[in-house]
Amino acid sequence: MRAFLSIVLLLLACASVAQAGSLRIALGVQNNLSPAPGQSARGGAQSGGLIAFNEDLAREICRRINARCVTRHVLFGEILPGIEGGKFELGFGNYLRTPEREKQVAFSDPLWRSSSRLLAAPATTQRFTRRLGREPDLASLRGARLGVVAETQQHRYLQSIALAQELTVLTAPTIGDALTLLREGKVDFCLFPMLSAYAMLNSEPAGAFEFAGRPLTESGLGGTVHIALPKTDGALREGVNLAIAAMRADGTYHRIVRRHFPFSLD
Repeated sequence: MRAFLSIVLLLLACASVAQAGSLRIALGVQNNLSPAPGQSARGGAQSGGLIAFNEDLAREICRRINARCVTRHVLFGEILPGIEGGKFELGFGNYLRTPEREKQVAFSDPLWRSSSRLLAAPATTQRFTRRLGREPDLASLRGARLGVVAETQQHRYLQSIALAQELTVLTAPTIGDALTLLREGKVDFCLFPMLSAYAMLNSEPAGAFEFAGRPLTESGLGGTVHIALPKTDGALREGVNLAIAAMRADGTYHRIVRRHFPFSLD
């Protein structure tokens, strides 16, 4: 029955966007890249972790709707304006669906559930633990310096509490740049989407950083993650949603997850 359902969903997906041709896909970068010869800034390849996971998802979706993927690696803040302005058809930036973003773009059905975590060097966690008399979390921090990726939900939330909690918020264009602030001691903590942070930590020396406090989902810091699409292309959205459903039904989605992460994203 599952195999039959997968075939039906695949046929429906292809029928929905049979004329898709090529799709311009924006993949959010985790590290800022210098332009390679003949390429625009940040247009070079990135590998591993969340970037590779998103690229595998994008290519499988393109295959199922009979479209050719043309991928581009861009900064998080460039993806939604790029889709709204007709520069891209699909945006993989690990986006939470919010009313503000829905004014710009449409969103696919959910891909996985996200939460946010504080990240710090172990020595910093110990220092704040001694100061607070408890393990630090976002609600208890006072007078701390926090790094965050600009224009994210994490950035917006820190802006809303910074004055009351006497926090200094430093923004960076990518999670890799924010992690550099942490590595260089320019911030005490970073606030990241948990999956993004986990993917980046794989390239760091063991024990260099650790999560502090509990996973955060309230106040827009967690929820379901979606692909961003143009508001004007309902057929593309339908085709992408059918492809996602077919990938889940035949097990392909879970195989892609296991290829990149040792845990479930559901």
